Amino acid sequence: MFRLTSIFLCALFLAAVAGRYSAEESVSAAQEALQQLDAEYAEEARRVQMLRAEIAYLESPERLAKVARATTDLRPPAPETLLTAQQFKSAMIGDEAAPAVPHDLAPHGDVIENAIAMVQLADE
Repeated sequence: MFRLTSIFLCALFLAAVAGRYSAEESVSAAQEALQQLDAEYAEEARRVQMLRAEIAYLESPERLAKVARATTDLRPPAPETLLTAQQFKSAMIGDEAAPAVPHDLAPHGDVIENAIAMVQLADE
């Protein structure tokens, strides 16, 4: 009986050792995977930060103005070519009592119909 109990306890001990070893190996593997994921996360965060910095540079008004000057002949509109909201509205609806709109700035064609529709929607 003692021999059978000893064999059973030895087998139980070996099973416990094997289980403990297996658990430690799985924990070690999980920790390594976690460290790898942390490293990948840090790398992606660095990339995102670099992309945000690049976007900030590409969208900077100074850079865009420089590119616009180099590639186009666009200039800011002259103040005399701009209409006030009241002048725009009166030009769109044909209000004669409103402030005068310079003739060369008065819209024509389907643009007028579209603008009138926008003004009417804005008034509602």
